[in-house]
Amino acid sequence: MSAFLSFPDDTLFDAGWLSALSDEVPRTEALDRARPVVADAIARTDAAGAAALASIEALVERAALDAIQALLAAETVELPDAAAAGERSIHELMSRVAYKRRELMPLFPELIARVAAVHAAAIHACGNARWRLMAARARMQPGRPSSPIQGAGTRYVKSDRFDARAAESLPGIDRTRADRILKRLGEAPVPDELELRPLDGGGDLWTIKAGGISRFILRVERDRRGPFYMVEDVGPQAA
Repeated sequence: MSAFLSFPDDTLFDAGWLSALSDEVPRTEALDRARPVVADAIARTDAAGAAALASIEALVERAALDAIQALLAAETVELPDAAAAGERSIHELMSRVAYKRRELMPLFPELIARVAAVHAAAIHACGNARWRLMAARARMQPGRPSSPIQGAGTRYVKSDRFDARAAESLPGIDRTRADRILKRLGEAPVPDELELRPLDGGGDLWTIKAGGISRFILRVERDRRGPFYMVEDVGPQAA
């Protein structure tokens, strides 16, 4: 997991927490011995999840703009992979131990559900934090026009920081699609399907669709002809 995200044991779930479970335990003792082991694994998973959420929120509070890429990787690859691996490891344990001690089977559904829920919450938090940091970056590290201002109606121009930021967030095919969509921003009026709207309550940042779940982040600038949109960033919008 990224160094930007810190929590106990550097994981939200570790199959090693269940290592005390064994099919060698006498049947009469199996359930009593297994209950506290599974309960402890659930508690550790919940604690790791809470620590992860606090760690993610702290990135926003300290405006850790250099964590944007790491959050995207955690949100789209690392955490989904970890969730799948965690569930897989529990099912493997069930096939090795619980199927021989079937009285243990009722202990595992809650653990599986908690592992899934904790990872889902962390994924959601990463997306929200990443999007908030992208907005903060547009405000704190604004770019300059990379070309003449475009648009026959609504005026806009890409920031000279846009291409590097887009390459961090989207694969090439999605960037190409986003560029085609962006050209419609220059129409008058702006097409409704672009869903032009304020990004948050500040009024200085706006957003439009960029294809799929992605959206552009636009900053309002002015020149002697009046206001125009500086296209600062693009990426998957937080769910």
